[in-house]
Amino acid sequence: MNIENILNELNFADESLPMICSVPSVGLKSRIYIVGQVQENIPGVIIGDREPYLREKTLGVFKDELKTFGPRFLKSDFLMESTHEFNEEEYEVRYYELTHIKIEAGEVVLLSEKDELFELREIHRKPEYE
Repeated sequence: MNIENILNELNFADESLPMICSVPSVGLKSRIYIVGQVQENIPGVIIGDREPYLREKTLGVFKDELKTFGPRFLKSDFLMESTHEFNEEEYEVRYYELTHIKIEAGEVVLLSEKDELFELREIHRKPEYE
């Protein structure tokens, strides 16, 4: 799903609804941390438990943030980025493609029903352990 499809699908939804992301195949459900480029020239959201006050996005805020991408991103696939820690030293960054959107139980749910995009997976060591 691309930004243009997202904006069209959410055009008439209540802008005060909270946002959540879900990847059922891996049991992942999280609020949005940041909306931005998750890879060079690839728009998406970073999900996770950091900065709780940033994660309470409403649909109105989310749509405003999507509109900042500009026309060259409108047709790009939209991804969800998630960090998975192995231990105190290493972590992975995984990416999932947004496949559809549901409005349920008083919130907007961005869903990925595809497997992880393994070709984009990144493995990192925390700086203090390098």
